[in-house]
Amino acid sequence: MTAGGNELLWLPHVHWGVFIATYLFLGGVSGGAYLTSTWASLMKSQMDKESRLGTILLSRTDSPKHRFACAETARWGSLVSVLAIAVGGTALISHLGAPLRALTFPVLFSNFGSWLVVGTWFIVIFALLSTFEMFWLLFGTDRADADGLSYLPRRILGVLDRFMPWDADPGIRGRLDIVADTTRIEGRHRGAVRIVGSAFGVGVVVYTAMLLSDLASVPFWTRQWLPLVFLMSGVSTGISAALLGTVLSGGALTRTNHRFCLTDDVIIVAELAFIGGLLALLAGSASPAAQATYAQLFGTYELQFVGGVLVVGTGVPVLLSLTITGVHQFTDLDESPLGRWLMTGGYATKYLLVLAGGYILRWVVLYAAVKNPLVVPGA
Repeated sequence: MTAGGNELLWLPHVHWGVFIATYLFLGGVSGGAYLTSTWASLMKSQMDKESRLGTILLSRTDSPKHRFACAETARWGSLVSVLAIAVGGTALISHLGAPLRALTFPVLFSNFGSWLVVGTWFIVIFALLSTFEMFWLLFGTDRADADGLSYLPRRILGVLDRFMPWDADPGIRGRLDIVADTTRIEGRHRGAVRIVGSAFGVGVVVYTAMLLSDLASVPFWTRQWLPLVFLMSGVSTGISAALLGTVLSGGALTRTNHRFCLTDDVIIVAELAFIGGLLALLAGSASPAAQATYAQLFGTYELQFVGGVLVVGTGVPVLLSLTITGVHQFTDLDESPLGRWLMTGGYATKYLLVLAGGYILRWVVLYAAVKNPLVVPGA
C-alpha cells in the first residue's frame, strides 16, 4: 500500500496474552481494595469521636451492625488487596521469559525514567505495606475469639494446628498473634503507614496505564485518558471486591455498605465520562490506528466493549444500585426475610458485575488496540 510516494507497512497485530489482562485487572483491584480498607478503618476510628470529620463521614452510630460491617470491610479490603497483588504478580512474572530474573530487580531496575522500573518498585513496596496491614488486622491475641467471615485465614490456621506433629499450643496461629502484637503500630504512625500504602496503591493502579501509554504508536493507549480510566476502574473494582466480602459476612443492609455502594456509583459515572473522552479522542483523530480502533470497539469487539463494559460492567450496576437504594429507603422490604435476601442478592450481583466489567475493560484495552503504520520512504 502506498501513499504520497511512501510505502505504509502495517505492524503485525500481536496481542499480549490473558496473563497480562489478568495482571492489569488484579493490580487495579488490589490498589482499590487497599484504599477501601483504609477508608473503612478511618470511618470506624471516628465512630466514637465527636469530630467534624466523623460528621462528614456519617460514620458516628451506635449500631453494632454498622461497626461490624466497617471492621469487616477494612479486613476484607486488606485481605483482597494482598491476594490480588500476589496472584496478579504471579501472572505478570509468568509472562517473562526468565521469571527468576525478576528477583534481581533491586540491582538491575535502576532506570527510574522507565515506568516499568517505577511500577516494579510500586508493586514491591505496596505488597509489603499491604501485607503488614492485613497481618495487623487479622492477627493478635485480642482476636482469638473474633467473629467475622474475614477471619477465614485464622480459622484455616487453627485447623492446620490440630494436625501438626508438635504441641499445638500456641500453634502457628498463636505464634502469629504474638508477632502481630509485638510489631503492630497504632495511632498516628499507623495512619501514616496507611497513607503511604494508599499512595503506592494508587501508583499500582495507574502505572500500568502510564506504561502502556509510553507506546505512542497506539492511540488507544493515550496518556490523556487511559490513566484516568484505569484509576476509576481500579478503585471501583476494589470497592466491589471488598464490599462483596462484607455482603457475604451479613453486612449488606448496613450504612457501611450503603455509603460505599453509592460512592462506587459516583466513581463508575466518572469512569464512564473518561471512557467517553477517550472515545471522542479516537473518533476525532485523523490517525489510521485511531479510526481502526474506534471501528473495532463498535465492530469486532462490540459485544465485549458495549455489552461487557458499557452495559453489564457499568450501566447495569449503577441502575441496580440506585434501585436497591430506593427500595431500601422508601419501602419496608428489608423487614421480611425474603426482602432481605433479595436486597442482599442485589448488592452481591452489582459487585460481581463491576468486577466482570473491570476485567473485560482491560481485555478490550489490550485486544482492540491498533498501532499506527510504519512509514518507510520509498517508491
